[in-house]
Amino acid sequence: MLILITSEQSNSTEIEQLIHFFENGLQLLHVRKSGIKEEEMKAWLSQFEVEHLHKMILHQHHHLAEIFFLKGIHLKESFRRSLKNLAEYVKQFREKGCTVSTSFHDPEEVAKETSLFDYVFLSPVFSSISKIDYKGRIFNVEALPQKIVALGGIETANIPRAKELGFAGVAALGAVWLAENKQQAFAELSNKYQYVYT
Repeated sequence: MLILITSEQSNSTEIEQLIHFFENGLQLLHVRKSGIKEEEMKAWLSQFEVEHLHKMILHQHHHLAEIFFLKGIHLKESFRRSLKNLAEYVKQFREKGCTVSTSFHDPEEVAKETSLFDYVFLSPVFSSISKIDYKGRIFNVEALPQKIVALGGIETANIPRAKELGFAGVAALGAVWLAENKQQAFAELSNKYQYVYT
C-alpha cells in the first residue's frame, strides 16, 4: 500500500500534479486540508474524474465521501478520541462501502484499538522531512496482526527498512511535496515501493 498525503496548502499546479500521479501508479491519496471549509472542499474534489475520486480518502468533512464516491475516510487521532461512540461512527461509513482508517503515535494503542479499521497510520517511524524536530521512533510492528502503514520521514531510501519493520505499506508527504521535481520524486518513490513490496 503506497499512500500519498496531500500538502496542507493548495496551489495552482496541485490538481495537475495529482492527476499525473494517479495516471502513473498512485494507489491511494489521503486528502488532508486542515481548516478547509466544506464548500472549498467540494470545489477541490469537483476538479477530478470519478476514477481518481475512487482512490481518495478524506480527512475532513467525511460526509462528502459518499457524495463524491470516494474510497473512504480517515479519522485524525484527536477526532477519534473526541467521538462518544466510535464504533457507531465507523459503522455508518463501512455500511456505505467506505474504508475507514485512523492515526496512532503509540504501538500499544494500535494493538488495543484497531479492529474497527481497514488500516492505520503509525508515526513517526523515521525523522520527519516536513516537520522540524519530529524524530523517528523506528517502531517494529512485526508482532502486530493489524495492517499498519508507516508514516513520518518516508523517502525512497527507507522503504526497505519500513518493510523489515513489519509495515504493510508507507505513506509519503514531504519526500514528494518538498522536492524540486515532484514528478520525479513520486516516480522514484513508486518504483522503489513496487520493487520492495511486490
